[in-house]
Order: sequence, then structure tokens, then C-alpha cells
Amino acid sequence: MRKISLALFLFFQIGLSPIFSQDYAAFSIDPNLLSNANAVLRNQSVEISILALDKMRVKTKRVVTVLNEHGEQHVQAYDFYDENSKIKSQEAIVYNSIGEEIEKIKERDFNDRSLVGSNTLYSDNRLSFLNYTIKDYPITIAYESEVETNSTIFIQPWKPLGNYNLSVEQSSYKLVNPKAIPFRFEERNLEGLELDKNNTTSGLYYKANNISAVENEVLSPDISTYTPQVLVALNEFALVGVEGKASNWKELGKWQYDYLLKEKTELPQETILKLNKLTANAESDREKAEIVYHYVQENTRYISVQLGIGGWEPMPAKDVDALGYGDCKALTNYTKALLDSQNIPSYYTVVYGGDKTNIDPEFASMQGNHVILNLPLAEEDVWLECTSQSNPFNYLGDFTDDRKVLKITPEGGEIISTPNYSTAANLRESNVEIQLDESGGFSAKITRKNSGVPYGNIYSIRNQKEDHQKIYYRENWGHLKELKFDKIAFENNRDSIVFTEKLEVKGAKLASKAGNRLLLPVNFLRSKIFNLPRNESRKLPLVIERGETYKDHFQFKLPVGYKIESIPEPIHIENDFGKLILKTSISGPNDTELQVERLLVLNEGNWENSSYTAYREFMNQIKSYTNQKAVLVSN
Repeated sequence: MRKISLALFLFFQIGLSPIFSQDYAAFSIDPNLLSNANAVLRNQSVEISILALDKMRVKTKRVVTVLNEHGEQHVQAYDFYDENSKIKSQEAIVYNSIGEEIEKIKERDFNDRSLVGSNTLYSDNRLSFLNYTIKDYPITIAYESEVETNSTIFIQPWKPLGNYNLSVEQSSYKLVNPKAIPFRFEERNLEGLELDKNNTTSGLYYKANNISAVENEVLSPDISTYTPQVLVALNEFALVGVEGKASNWKELGKWQYDYLLKEKTELPQETILKLNKLTANAESDREKAEIVYHYVQENTRYISVQLGIGGWEPMPAKDVDALGYGDCKALTNYTKALLDSQNIPSYYTVVYGGDKTNIDPEFASMQGNHVILNLPLAEEDVWLECTSQSNPFNYLGDFTDDRKVLKITPEGGEIISTPNYSTAANLRESNVEIQLDESGGFSAKITRKNSGVPYGNIYSIRNQKEDHQKIYYRENWGHLKELKFDKIAFENNRDSIVFTEKLEVKGAKLASKAGNRLLLPVNFLRSKIFNLPRNESRKLPLVIERGETYKDHFQFKLPVGYKIESIPEPIHIENDFGKLILKTSISGPNDTELQVERLLVLNEGNWENSSYTAYREFMNQIKSYTNQKAVLVSN
């Protein structure tokens, strides 16, 4: 309804405003492009010129009509730069709803800031960006820039539809390659586009018109997996003055090893002797590797270094040994060097850290934002996160698990996968003793064990202030009213990778009073079940990236003078999405205790769009059964 109103508003403005630009007037947008759109990309053109093996120029023009506050993220009027890349020009023009120019922003008026974070020792990475406050919608912002760099290993791909809820009037992409440097490109998901293209050995050209916005439906796949794109990479390139040749992952990995990693694992002899003593009684390579990992954790700390080639090349191991710090590349290389000294092979491995993102196995190019270490031990592959001073040995967590990565060996690069934490492995298991009082209040002793991904999500809480810990529990157990804490304690078993929470709590109200009865919710701790919107016309597949298991035992002790009148019937629901099993029983002296066993399993997986309604019904079932109650009555 909002978009219909907007269209009518703009229609009437045509007659009221004699002066307007036909180019960027919002009323000129095809109504089909307004559907599901928070912004419209009116015109985007990217021209990449390969001037030499070590010189590239990128000219960008991006014109975006912002329809509402959610569309502001699509403006993207910014560029990054450092000592090896320079912004030659920047300009922005702002137009009102009828296309009148209302402001011009020159390069000197752009904001500039360092990208140095709190854990960064030094970096030359900077950002120049437009900081413009939008007061009225719709509004159009046109941004133009020119950037030169001496690194040609990174070629911007063409992704005309780069975000959800963004439609495209026109997008073009041009690669100019006058020196005919060999390059590769790969087209994906271009079917059905209103497309012009012209590809030769000296360049590429693509132009697409009128691409409708894709609605960001809940639990959708990554947009890049099904929207149009063209990937480009040079077979001969430069990275901050270091030249190379590669046309596949094996060759690219070989180049990285030879030019970025090789001969950086030398260590002081005294460090090797110290390590030899520490590992002298170890009975296996795995035990030795664990000793090495703990040594790194105890003697180094993570500090980012992003300067020139240092953004991609690790600091030598001997320097890390002397300084006691390094970034992910340096600490990974240092750990590898220590393992080398113990004759334990390991491999520097490039990964996308954060949300599950794969190194693209089908298209070799400089990818990744993080580095971890792979140890192919006889009994199993071991994975080490070398930047963490607290991670257990062979624990990655959700930052780098279950994705394609690039293992770099002296022979070249190899695409492999990090381990997946299965649904069963992602376990939160609780055991709770609850004493009820006649007013419906309670006191409880809670023991909850976390393993798999939940371990990594919770174990840092032990380092927080007690006030922050209380806030966490009050927010996560919001159904437990007026929660007070008598005890908060934790056990961190790094060997078994289990984190245990032990709490003693009190609450003023759990059961609700109804005359001489208490209505008692039997699910004392509730799993997070989110509300899903109706969507009978869903278009995108359903993706659950990570499965989880909840196993609970609740023991309720009745107030003096009360007995159990009724308990919920057993529940057993099971399908492709997961299962819920709930059992209640009466026990204790004179039947004064209520035992509740609950198992909730939420599976990971990918399903067709038609499965969404069934999944939503399953989640609604779980939510409804969460409110199951037993009835207690006073004698």
C-alpha cells in the first residue's frame, strides 16, 4: 500500500512541478520496478581498465533512488584506498523526487576515516564516504568516482542485483584490456535477463535493463547463489608489486606459497629447544600438536597488521616469536613453524570467516578474509584457530565451520571443507530442580551443558562482569519473571569442549494461581522459537544453515499441601524439519514431584519454497506445545 501511495503522490507532482529532470525523476520509474523495492538502481556503470600488469583504473557511476529508510543502505557512495590505491576523483549529486538537483558534494566534502580497529597495530586502509542525511523520500543520489591501484589480482565482478529489495533500471560493466593480458571470466545466472554483451580478448562488455527486486524472505539462501553475476580474473597479475601467473586453484595456491609464505617459518634455536622439552613426553603427534597450540595461546596475542603486502603476506615466524603478537596470517604461520619443528605437517588455509561463505571452488581468484591451520593427522584432520587465546584445541565454532576453504601446500592450492557441527553435536542439555511455592513462585538449581556451536556462543560469558551475566539470562529467560540470582558459576572443560552453566535462581511468578489451583508451565527453560510470517506465495528456497538439539530434564517439587491434578499428554512430533518429544510423569514421596523430559531437534537443510508453509506450521506447533501446563490443586 505504501508503494501505491508513493506512485500516486509522484503522479500528481508531475502536474504541480513545471521544472524537473526526466533522467532521475522518481515518477519515471517503471511501476514493475517498485514492487518489493526499497531502492531502485537507476544507473550503474563500472569501467575497469587494465593499463599494465601492475596498474588498474576503475571508474564507477552509481545512481540510486531511495524510496524509504530501508533503502538508504543501497546508496553505497564510498571507496576504499591505501598506499597502493588512490582515489583520483569523487563526486555526488543529490536530486529531489522530481529530479531537480538540490546539492552537489565535491571530493573535499566527503568524510574520510581510518579502518584501524581496536585490535589493529597499524594499517593504511582508509575509507572515503558520503555522509548525507536524507530528510525526505523518495530521493536520488548519484555517485561517481575514479580509483587507481597497482594490484590487479582483484577484479571487481559484475553483480547488477547485489542486494535484496533493490531493483535495477540499468547496469553496465566494461573491462578494457588494451594489452590483451590473458584473463578468465565466468557467467552465472544470466538467463532471462534483458542483456547486451560483447566479449573479446581485449575486454568484456555487459549491460542489463529492468531487473525486478527480490524480496528478502525469511530463511532465504545467500542472494549471490542465484542472482546474475560475471566473475573475472587475470591469468597474469600483480599484488602490491609482486607479480604472478595462475589460471586455477592449484596454480594460485602454488603462487601464494612461493611468493607469500615460503621461507617464513624459520625459528630461533632456543624456541625449538624449549618446545622439544615441552613435547618430550608426548605419546602422539596429536598430543604434541595440542602442546604447541597451548604454547601459542599462552605466548602470543592477536593484533591485526594491514599494511601493503602485509595485508596478504604473513610476518616471519621469528618476528612473531620475538614480538609476541601477530595477525591471523602471522599467528597461523607461526603455529605452522612450531609444528614443523616437531615434524608435524600442517597447512596454511584461507577461509571466509563469519557467515557461512565458501571459497568459490569453480573460479580461482584471490578470495578469503581469514586464515586457519589444517593438520592432517593420522587419526583425523585437526583444525586450529590460531588467533584465539581461549579456543579449545581442534575447535572452530561457527566462525569458520562447514565451508569450502583453500589449503595451500608446496605443490599448490586445494579446495577442501572445514568440519560441520552436526545437529546432534550442537547440543544444549539442561537438568533443573525447581521448588515451587504456594504463590506460584519458585527457586531453581540449573545445570546446563553446551557443546558444538553453542559452546563457542556461550563460553566467553565467564569473562563478563556479573551484571552483564545477569542481563544475559534475564533477556534469554524473559518468561521467568522478577528473576534473582543466588549463584552464577561456570565450568569450562576444554578437553571435552563442553561449557557448563550452574545457576541458582529465584522468581516471583512461574505458575499462575486460579482459586485453589496452580497452572504450571512444564517447559521451565524455553528454546528460542521465532515467529515466522505467513507467505503463501514464497519464491525462494528455505535454508536452515545450522541444526541444533535441546535436551531437558525438569524436576518440579510441589508446594506443601498441593497434589497433581492433571499433566499434559505425551507429545511426539517428527518430520524432515526435526522433532519434539515431551513426556511428563509423577514421582516422589506421595506423588509430590513432577518429572518432565523434553527433546527438541531442529534440523539443518535446504528445502523447496513450497516447504515453507509446512515448516512454519511445525514451528508454530512447537511454540504452542511450549505453553503446555500441568494443574496442581491444594488439598
